[in-house]
Amino acid sequence: MKASVKPDCITFVSILSACSHSGLVAGGWECFNSMARDFGVTPRSEHNACMVDLLGRAGMLDEACDFIERMPIGSNAAIWGALLGACRIHLNVDIPEIAARALFDLDPGNQRDTSSCTTFTHSMGKEKKPIQLQL
Repeated sequence: MKASVKPDCITFVSILSACSHSGLVAGGWECFNSMARDFGVTPRSEHNACMVDLLGRAGMLDEACDFIERMPIGSNAAIWGALLGACRIHLNVDIPEIAARALFDLDPGNQRDTSSCTTFTHSMGKEKKPIQLQL
């Protein structure tokens, strides 16, 4: 990434997305870390969502959760959605409840995500009560 043209925040979203879809975890981390260090681009929520997607697709769900907890900016629906997608890919039935609660906290009127999480965990055979969230 050392060229005469300075990459901007959109360039980094594209690179991180490409790393995610190619399974290049180390390359994604290098890109993410170089944003601010080498190019003065502060990571935004889009970049964080790409990193959660990258880690999640690689099956690194605990690392993705840790990344979300350590983010200096708040999470959003795209970040939790990336984590939910990874849970579906890797058949994880524990983390979706955490994500559903976070999504509910972000948008209490959106029952679609909560319902989707409950349906997913039940389809995986996890005998659990439906996720109960206070309205």
